[in-house]
Amino acid sequence: MSEKKKYSIKEDFSMLAMLIIPVGVAVNFVGGQLASILKLPMYLDTIGTIFTAMLCGPWVGAVTGLLTNVVTGIANPVNFAFIPVNIIAGLVTGFLARKNWFSVWWKWILSMLIMAAVSIITAAPIVVLVYGGVTGGGTSIITAAAMAAGANIWAAFFGTEGIFTVLDRIISFLISWAVIKVIPARTLVKFGCGSNYIKEK
Repeated sequence: MSEKKKYSIKEDFSMLAMLIIPVGVAVNFVGGQLASILKLPMYLDTIGTIFTAMLCGPWVGAVTGLLTNVVTGIANPVNFAFIPVNIIAGLVTGFLARKNWFSVWWKWILSMLIMAAVSIITAAPIVVLVYGGVTGGGTSIITAAAMAAGANIWAAFFGTEGIFTVLDRIISFLISWAVIKVIPARTLVKFGCGSNYIKEK
């Protein structure tokens, strides 16, 4: 029987992983800017976080999320408040990847729901208590409309985020998955979770 692979934070941060982090931050920045400019009801600012977490594990994903909000927060201070959301997105995605939860369809569905639920729960007190339900993003427009129609602020937030955060995570995952699938096997094995995406012949 083969030994179960042991993971360590030190091993996660290989030279390749360190090089992937700024790429993930750049992807998050571009995705977030695109969503903001087009006023999309999604954020698209965790694509890079999810990609690095799927490939390198939870800690690399968490660092990518942290650096993303630090960088984008310089231009838009609102993003500083959401640092925990992006960090947790990286951690949860990374742990799911480590457990190989993206290999079977039913685990994949559960993973999307878990990733979305954790992000919503983490963001809820920040959006509602700090910003009164409106942060200026695309989903805020829908939340504000629901509140204007008489919905409770918490119900408006969870109703809006519940739908669009799931869609956001699915889109982010599919983009990340598509990129990972074109990475050669000899390169994938050099990443913490890369071997999980290599089909056995």
